Amino acid sequence: MAHRLYDMFMFEATQETWEAVLALLHPAPGDQVLDAGAGTGRLAIALADLVGDDGRVAGIDVSPAMLRQADRQIARTQYRSRIELRQGDVRALPYADQSFDAATASLILELLCPDETIAALKELGRVVRPGGRIVVAALAEELPYGRTLSFYLVLRAIFRLAALGRPLSLRRLAKDAGLVGKISMRRSLLRLPVDILLCEVPGIAAK
Repeated sequence: MAHRLYDMFMFEATQETWEAVLALLHPAPGDQVLDAGAGTGRLAIALADLVGDDGRVAGIDVSPAMLRQADRQIARTQYRSRIELRQGDVRALPYADQSFDAATASLILELLCPDETIAALKELGRVVRPGGRIVVAALAEELPYGRTLSFYLVLRAIFRLAALGRPLSLRRLAKDAGLVGKISMRRSLLRLPVDILLCEVPGIAAK
């Protein structure tokens, strides 16, 4: 049920964030791209359109229900042959080193414990080739807190809901994980601040 509700209520709300992710990631035809935390597959479909017939999109998610919903969504498109779905965890990605030209993890890092967030970013850096691009989007650590974020944090403290992620400083976390932060954007999700950060994997220049 949660996966159906997510598509129903969150699709329009997340559209602005996903557009920023795509603009920063800027996948090219032929690219091999990882969508970590693929959810119901909406972003994977958009990525598949951009990488073309010679490209590939790998989508992973820990939730079998989300993956089933994603599979149904993808089956309605012309991109089925370009997208491979797999159950997996961003903290231990089931891919070899340097398997991808680019990767994204959108609105999942804030759900992890602090040490796990660093581990997830390191995993993304491991599976993307040197010079490749990683774009992450997460609830932003905003100081001073605005009214909406303050109210959100009070709710999170009272109800201790796992679905309510903690605000993150993406630039600091990316640096701690050995990634090079490049360009960031600020967007809004249900009036909460979201940061989208483009990182580069240290090494040769990106193509």
